[in-house]
Amino acid sequence: MHLESYVNKELHTISSHEPKFQELKLQVYRDVFGCFLKEFKTYQPLLSGIKKEYENTLAYLQAQIRELEPLRSHLRIVTEECDRKIQARWAEEQAEIGALKREKQQLQRHIEAMREKEKAMEAVVERLQSQLSQQYLQYREERDARKLLIWQLDDLTRGSVKEEHPADDNIEAKDPVGLQLALKVCREDLTKAQVELNRMKAEYWDVVPRRNWDTLEQTHRQNLLQLKTLQGDFDQLKREYDTLLELHKSGSMQKKTQDPITVQMDESVSQGKSQIQSHNLKDLIDSDAPESSTLTVQEFRAALKTAFPLKSDEEIDELVASAQSEPNNSNDTISSQRLHSLLAEAGVAALPPALE
Repeated sequence: MHLESYVNKELHTISSHEPKFQELKLQVYRDVFGCFLKEFKTYQPLLSGIKKEYENTLAYLQAQIRELEPLRSHLRIVTEECDRKIQARWAEEQAEIGALKREKQQLQRHIEAMREKEKAMEAVVERLQSQLSQQYLQYREERDARKLLIWQLDDLTRGSVKEEHPADDNIEAKDPVGLQLALKVCREDLTKAQVELNRMKAEYWDVVPRRNWDTLEQTHRQNLLQLKTLQGDFDQLKREYDTLLELHKSGSMQKKTQDPITVQMDESVSQGKSQIQSHNLKDLIDSDAPESSTLTVQEFRAALKTAFPLKSDEEIDELVASAQSEPNNSNDTISSQRLHSLLAEAGVAALPPALE
């Protein structure tokens, strides 16, 4: 109870606002712990060891804190420097913002002034247009008055001529008042015509002229006729293609069951024609002469073009030159056996000897 009262008393005397509040508080408990060790002799060595270890640990921590103090000071200095830089940058940004705001206000005032100036210029333009219209009307009136005056002078002149020449009394003089009325009516008609023209332009600005419409309609009809013709040609070609495709399929199916000597159906019309022409050519050669006979260069070239319609002239010339270079041939004649061999190499099957 004495120790507890001592602890409470000492703790109340220490203010929490003091710089070394924690150290003073620790010293109070250290003194109480020392008194406690003196009273308990049996546990004194163990408790003294515990106290010693605590003291050593506190000393080590305090040493660490003292070592970290320069770093704390440096950190505090760096923090203060950063704060100063931030404040300076903030002040600069505020100054820039203020300058930009002032520039914005100045530009707005300039824009307002330009708008006012533009309005004033528009008012001046309208006023000048109005004055120009008035001057134009005044000019027209003066011109008409001048013409009327000239007509009056002409009438006076004709009147004096009539007095000098009585034979010309049958010529009628023009009435100036009638001319003025006619001029006024003409002006009214011109104004009405201009109003009607403006109305017609506004209502029929997107209307196609009749001649353009007729041209477009005729072109459309021609396009429809061409489309129908092309559609008919396409349908006819499609029917022919479907027929050839069916023939090709039926030929492919018959190839599996028929004798190998059956003529094979090709996949395209051009190849089928080439095959038929090659067989006709072979039959022609076989009917005219035996395989040991000869052909002229022109006959050999024509036979090659008939057998190989897809080859170019250069390729035909190469085949002719190759056939002429063989020992059994010459520059003028070529053995028909060479044509048989070319047909066999190209995939055109030779007829069996029995059929030949």
